[in-house]
Amino acid sequence: MADLALVRASRNSSLSTENLITYDYNMEKVIFLEEGADLDALSSAYGLLLIYPESSIFKPKHLSRRASEVFRDFRHLFRIREDLPQEFDLILADTHHYEVYLEEFKGKVKDIIIYDHHPAHMAGVKGKVQQVGSTTTLVVEELMERNMDISPVSATLLSFGIYEDTGFLSYEGTTSRDARALAWLLEKGADLRIVRKYLSDTLSKEQIDMLSKHLQSIESLFFNGKKIVIATLKAEEYEPDLLRIIYDLREVRDSSALFVIVSAGYKTYVFGRSLRGELDVNKILEHFGGGGHTFASATKLEGAHAERVKSVLTSLLEGKRVALKVKEVMTSPPFVLHQDTGISDAILELSQRNFAGAPVVDDAGKLVGVIYKKSLVRALKHYPEGRVRDFMLEEFHTLTPEDFIWKAEEILSRYGEKLIPVVEGDRLVGVITRLDLLYSMRQQTAYLKAYERKIKLPPHIEEVGREIGIIAEGLGFKAYLVGGVVRDILLGKEVWDVDFVVEGDAIKVAELLAQKHKVEFHPFPEFGTAHVKVKGLKLELATTRRETYPHPGAYPLVEYASLREDLLRRDFTINAMAVSVNSQDFGTLIDYFGGLRDLKDRLIRVLHPLSFVEDPVRILRALRFAGRLGFKLSKSTERLLRSAVSLGAISSAPKGRIMNEVRLALREERFLEILELYRKYQILAEIFKGITWSPKLEKKLLRLRDIITWHKIEFPKEVMDYGWVYLLVLLEEMKEEEGMAFLRDISAPSWVRETYKIMKRGSKSTEKSLLEAKRNSEVYLSLKNKPLYFLLMLMTKENLKEKVKLYLEKLRFVKVNVEKFRGLSGRELGEAIEKEKMKIMDEALE
Repeated sequence: MADLALVRASRNSSLSTENLITYDYNMEKVIFLEEGADLDALSSAYGLLLIYPESSIFKPKHLSRRASEVFRDFRHLFRIREDLPQEFDLILADTHHYEVYLEEFKGKVKDIIIYDHHPAHMAGVKGKVQQVGSTTTLVVEELMERNMDISPVSATLLSFGIYEDTGFLSYEGTTSRDARALAWLLEKGADLRIVRKYLSDTLSKEQIDMLSKHLQSIESLFFNGKKIVIATLKAEEYEPDLLRIIYDLREVRDSSALFVIVSAGYKTYVFGRSLRGELDVNKILEHFGGGGHTFASATKLEGAHAERVKSVLTSLLEGKRVALKVKEVMTSPPFVLHQDTGISDAILELSQRNFAGAPVVDDAGKLVGVIYKKSLVRALKHYPEGRVRDFMLEEFHTLTPEDFIWKAEEILSRYGEKLIPVVEGDRLVGVITRLDLLYSMRQQTAYLKAYERKIKLPPHIEEVGREIGIIAEGLGFKAYLVGGVVRDILLGKEVWDVDFVVEGDAIKVAELLAQKHKVEFHPFPEFGTAHVKVKGLKLELATTRRETYPHPGAYPLVEYASLREDLLRRDFTINAMAVSVNSQDFGTLIDYFGGLRDLKDRLIRVLHPLSFVEDPVRILRALRFAGRLGFKLSKSTERLLRSAVSLGAISSAPKGRIMNEVRLALREERFLEILELYRKYQILAEIFKGITWSPKLEKKLLRLRDIITWHKIEFPKEVMDYGWVYLLVLLEEMKEEEGMAFLRDISAPSWVRETYKIMKRGSKSTEKSLLEAKRNSEVYLSLKNKPLYFLLMLMTKENLKEKVKLYLEKLRFVKVNVEKFRGLSGRELGEAIEKEKMKIMDEALE
């Protein structure tokens, strides 16, 4: 298609859209609005319906509040369609990002027409892309040029867009053309009373509540004498009205520029507005791939958390260089393997460099594949004479040096690739790996500022915390409470296992604390940690560190680092908070990543998009915490988790770490909820191979939960690790050897393994005798000396439940007066006592 080819070829050419262009009026035209489109987009789309009678608007999914209200009340004036023709001309209003539509509607789009007031570097585009205050202005100008007569209602609808986007002609970036367009609309009868109705500046209670709920932070920073406001908001769904509410705050109005970062699900939106013309916001956001003009610019990122974006933005405003493009973080020149290299030689080359893989090239140096050491090691056993070409991947993703690193992160997290070749034309110029990106993330968050506030610590933790703080300060160090203990304190839970980190030598601090209390301490120098028990508290002190995983699921390599980097290595935002125990700021909560907000919103959120790829065991941890706390996964975390599971990430993690995580889950009160999450996210079969989930199994587990609740209430002194009972029920249908192998892998206690043997070998005979039991004594004899775990499992069978319950509540507690058997001893005495017990059971308890 000639026009599309021209658009692509001239993407970086100078703007030229005022030349006379002819349109194919016989081709159906479809107008698209971006998600969360505002009134300017809606008004300009309405004007385009007037200009192009053969056009219609594809039904918008989500509009801003104001746009939604106008669309609801004037819907009868809009031509809306919910399906697409086989081919059509694409019209964009108030945006120029057409590439995503070309990708989605391959082959259907015949021409592109764009109306947007955010200038972009492209030529040959039909429509109008020019810098004015409002896209609607461009549409109205075309109506004026065509001498089209419009009704007062149409004039009012069009005026909405100009008034909103120019702030009633008061925003910087407003032009005389916007004023002339409005003057023409007023001449056509635009009703200002209706305009005021929909564009009222008064904040409603709903909007104030929305701002209170989602506003993460609003900061005023000063750069070169200019006041810059940066607002950060978080929501699971994008709320376009949040932006306008922020614009109306007094804190914003007296600043030079405003940047709003909105994290919504997996996407992060960044908006910039220059309020006095003193800062070119477009120049700043171009670093993120954004587009606009001096006074207003915006961009949309995927997988980049708001806190990280804010750190990068702050660095850019300070004039610092931040690596955001592939060319700035890739390894160049790349190490490559020739396609004819033998397997043994290739393994040796990769091992010497500690590389997991490499690009593969032919004689001409052309990229022809990617090879991984793991594949070569497997192939060596069966094809020792093979070549790299025989086992390389021929389908793989590539990047260009100009691509943004967000794209690299998306590929690595979604497709699980360990490296991505970087090409310039047909030439291989570099390679980017997971470690490159993790290093880049650390650099980008180097200037991240923490949210801080004072919190009250429980007295027993405050006391030991102050002691550790004083010892650390005496050595010139700083110490902090960190991780799950902070989370649980904020949730009001009782805590006795307490973790501290020290920016310095944690083992020395632990040693001095142990000396003070005259207790033992247990150092682990290879990890920089130590364990101490003080006043009933189990303490772990660790030196702040960063961790790097040499391959997915591996045990991490450890290096010393700052508190911020130590928190960055953690799994979820709610576990990445700290509290200072240093005298100058004791009790100060330190939250770099929005953990407190996620705790309030009851969300589990990873810290970066490569989290599950870096350590697949976090998949199980995410579901354990979600089940334990009754939280949900954030939308972005859920997307990343599903992607990692579909790539088989669990199978790449060491079995020992997986089993250890399952053991932790078994200790949870809400293990059944965790199990349900395992099933929901399709990892149950990965962990418990050979188990088939069925409605029958689910009902049995639910009955077991009720039985366990009953047992806890009735026999509080017998409370046990009930997770093992759930596990035994899960393994019940397995072959005995498979079940025993699983129990060995998970290091189940010996009594659990013995119970499983009884279940597999003696269950049927026990059930038969219990069913046939007519007298209480027969019930007693059927169940006597059977493990309690086994009895609870038997209660899940409805036809046995009451008899087992009778045994547990009464029969096992029957006592006799041994004085009646004076003179008897040994076996004879025991038999007499048992006989008397059964007599009492059958006579007194009937």
